[in-house]
Amino acid sequence: MRADARAKRAQIIAAAMEQYRTRPASAVTMEGIASDAGVGIATVYRHFPSRAKLREACAIGFIDLFDEFLASTIAAFDAAPEEQWEQFVWRLVDYGVGMLVAELAAEIPAATDVEAAAARERFFAQVSELLEKAAAHGLVDPDLTPAELAAELIVVTRPMDAQFTELFPDVRGRLVRHLLAAWRCAPAV
Repeated sequence: MRADARAKRAQIIAAAMEQYRTRPASAVTMEGIASDAGVGIATVYRHFPSRAKLREACAIGFIDLFDEFLASTIAAFDAAPEEQWEQFVWRLVDYGVGMLVAELAAEIPAATDVEAAAARERFFAQVSELLEKAAAHGLVDPDLTPAELAAELIVVTRPMDAQFTELFPDVRGRLVRHLLAAWRCAPAV
């Protein structure tokens, strides 16, 4: 792929990730993504012939963003478990874990794209390792799976319409704090 084509593809993914992160799914359109990316709609479809392919690319982009952060969280975890766990959860929330709905839900068949499937497996393996560490410190139930963690965060953090956000501007933060409290249990012995 030519350098200019790679750059346009990256612009499209960045615009789509931002839309999936900040807007209800019903408000995300290929036309809106094209506009935000500064490209024509035909360029979007040339790179991503379907919404599913674009969402898959966004999921890979999200995972790539988190690889280094997740590794450093795991490495530093035992020195400050509660702080590291909460930073990890809030970073997931801030970056828009909701964009991973189609890619992370356990019930959805594995991605057809080999790269997406490998990224998903790598991400889940690292999150599993982090969950084991968190469970050892009583921060989560030992039976909490990466898919359940993602699903619960997705439900409480998905973007809301503007009117609801205006009425309840702090609801997302309150719900995440409720989740953090609900996940706690006695440390494993």
